[in-house]
Amino acid sequence: MSEKSKSRKWVKILLVVSLGINLAVAGLIIGAALQGPAKQDRPKNRDAIAFLSYALPKEHRREIRRELIDRREDFQANRQALHGLRIEMIEALEQEPFEIEKVEDLLEQQRNYFLSMGELAHDALLRRIEQLTPEERAAYIRSLRRDSQPENRNN
Repeated sequence: MSEKSKSRKWVKILLVVSLGINLAVAGLIIGAALQGPAKQDRPKNRDAIAFLSYALPKEHRREIRRELIDRREDFQANRQALHGLRIEMIEALEQEPFEIEKVEDLLEQQRNYFLSMGELAHDALLRRIEQLTPEERAAYIRSLRRDSQPENRNN
């Protein structure tokens, strides 16, 4: 066998292998594209507003998100206040003589800001639930029941 025919044989083998690899990669890409975006995991905390919101029909979840985005200035003001309280907390912890009452007061203020942010989400969820049609409410109930089932665990 001549040197030229040996090199042609290797070129053919390399082309076949390269084509196979390209087809495999293309298959993976097309398969991923056909699956669509990854599904979001449902919130783990079954008592949280996020869990209750996630069970709503998609258009209602979108409206809650839009409403909360419209209220972002309220959230930002709370976050800024919380940042200031964290700094005050550090100062209170460093203070000598140490005053636990000051720390308690700061923790109470922080709790009030967190409650305020939770109330914004709570109110948005409540308004959406109120607007559900009877059919949407029935679907919401089914979704909540399904998502409230204990996870199957292999012990």
